[in-house]
Amino acid sequence: TGTRSEQKIRRIPANVTVIGQERISNSNAKNVAELLRSEQGIVVRDALGNGKTAQVDLRGFGETGPYNTLVLVDGRRVNPMDLSGVDWTQIPLEQIERIEVVRGTGTVLYGDNAVGGVIHIITKLPSEEFAFSSGVQAGSYGRNKVQVGASGRQGSLGGALFASYDSTNGYRDNSELRTKDVGGKLLFDAADFLGLNVSGSYHSDDYGLPGPLSEKEMERDRTSTNSPFDEAETTDGHIKVGADVDLGRFGSLASDVSYRERETDWTWQLYGIGSESRLRTWSFTPRYIWDGEIAGHGNKLIAGADLYWSEQDVKNFNMAPAASLTGIADIERDSLGLYVNDDFEVLDNLILSAGVRRERVDYDLSQEEFGAFALAPLDESLTERENAFSAGLTFLYGTESSVFVRANRSLRFPLTDELVLYDFAAGRLRVNSDLVPQTGLHYEAGVKHSFSPRFEVTLTLFRMEIEDEIFFNPVTFTNENHPETLHQGVEIGVRAEPLDFLTVFGNYVYEKATFESRPFNGNDIPAAPRHKGSLGFRIHDLVPGWNFTAGATYVGSSYAISDQGNAFRKADDYTVVDARISYEWRKIEAFFGVNNITDEQYSEYVVIGGFPSSRQFYPAPERNWVAGLEFTF
Repeated sequence: TGTRSEQKIRRIPANVTVIGQERISNSNAKNVAELLRSEQGIVVRDALGNGKTAQVDLRGFGETGPYNTLVLVDGRRVNPMDLSGVDWTQIPLEQIERIEVVRGTGTVLYGDNAVGGVIHIITKLPSEEFAFSSGVQAGSYGRNKVQVGASGRQGSLGGALFASYDSTNGYRDNSELRTKDVGGKLLFDAADFLGLNVSGSYHSDDYGLPGPLSEKEMERDRTSTNSPFDEAETTDGHIKVGADVDLGRFGSLASDVSYRERETDWTWQLYGIGSESRLRTWSFTPRYIWDGEIAGHGNKLIAGADLYWSEQDVKNFNMAPAASLTGIADIERDSLGLYVNDDFEVLDNLILSAGVRRERVDYDLSQEEFGAFALAPLDESLTERENAFSAGLTFLYGTESSVFVRANRSLRFPLTDELVLYDFAAGRLRVNSDLVPQTGLHYEAGVKHSFSPRFEVTLTLFRMEIEDEIFFNPVTFTNENHPETLHQGVEIGVRAEPLDFLTVFGNYVYEKATFESRPFNGNDIPAAPRHKGSLGFRIHDLVPGWNFTAGATYVGSSYAISDQGNAFRKADDYTVVDARISYEWRKIEAFFGVNNITDEQYSEYVVIGGFPSSRQFYPAPERNWVAGLEFTF
């Protein structure tokens, strides 16, 4: 669904991967972020080691990767309007049907955040016949999980319901995570031309915040913490109602209305502060699709609007000697995006794609301060507008092969947290009017070549010229625009089945992400490695019921987050090897897996901090295991 409607992958002018049920079920991953680690061009940085606050970066944006990658769940945006980032534990893996990764900007169709690419999580539809499943898992660090699910159809009505509880003590001290999830979906065929759907989910969790370690502290004990009492908790729920209307030869209409409410509380005992946040988001996303012919040529048109209304209430506290209110913020962000995209078959095997988007964002920021150290109050509004376009050609050849070229303009609006700064000269908070939307020109060319049904290769060349890239400058302690950055590289993917029982897969990405003007001209963008690759294989059905999967992922060295000056030694590269064996007998499946088999000691998340400034590390888990049983009836 890389074009907001179903389309064969080879017809899309982009590098697209679909992670299906086979890949999900044969992985040791405990959450979506872990599943994405081995994917082509995706770098995952997990500070806590449990996926909760993981950063997922497409095409080398480093620290701001999460804000340049759009994440959708069943077409609904889940990127928040602030710096908190996507919660990768909000949709458990057992609820997911597939995950679609579209590399390169998807701004025309999806709008803000879709700069490096789009990750679309699609949850399971009700099964044709009634089915019930349950499962248990156990693993290292006190991991335990239980899950149940039921799904089925009766006439024009179908439904699915899932629930799970997942708990771990974590690799480090004070890195525990407890989650509870319930999700479901109802489909109703009201008439031959009308389909209705309702879906919803509820997620709650509580977790520890172990914080960073210095290099010496990590050498003494990688599992230790300097903040044993820092903690946080989240509740997150949504409901979405949708309708699909078939207009016959006049096309179709689809629309979704959704509401999401997310509450987060955290306390940093080390600094004696705490915060409570409540974020509410409404959305309405109508769209029109026409798939027909113009003068004997195939044509597919999609046009629509994306409307989002978000409001956030934040209360800040001083924890010592007793919790006292220090500030109240009321933040609103509303957006309207209008878009149109058309795919026209110039020839039977040549498709011209073109689209445009106009998007507007309104901010309303207010904050009251209390106490002896109060700042002057903030009450300001701001409106930003930007345009985007896309144009591409796809040439189809053979039975499953294609080659494409495309050019796009992307945009990213500032997050609400990025807009607010403390003006030392005036002694007050204010909106940073110098911070402007980020834009970019993107150029890509790629080929998806099928040598045979058993051997496929993809190759993509890309170049992204970003203007006013938004980043946090640790020297000035403000979010700023860097005038020019450049992201360019090559992506290679291979999948082969040399034997009936053997599947081999691999990928490699080289990317150079650099600042192209002062003040950091020529420097590498921090946390953007130049090399990343994965290689693995799966043995299936050699012995009935048995499956074995193994894979290795390599991530090259990169400068630590906040080291725009490239002044410190790079964070080390690392290679992680995982393996999994499973056996399925009738309706029962058992599995055992080992992660980080070679017991590599590494850190995905390294940042410059402290006083004096030095590299601070968030150690990743060492060798660990996971096992489970699943029953399906």
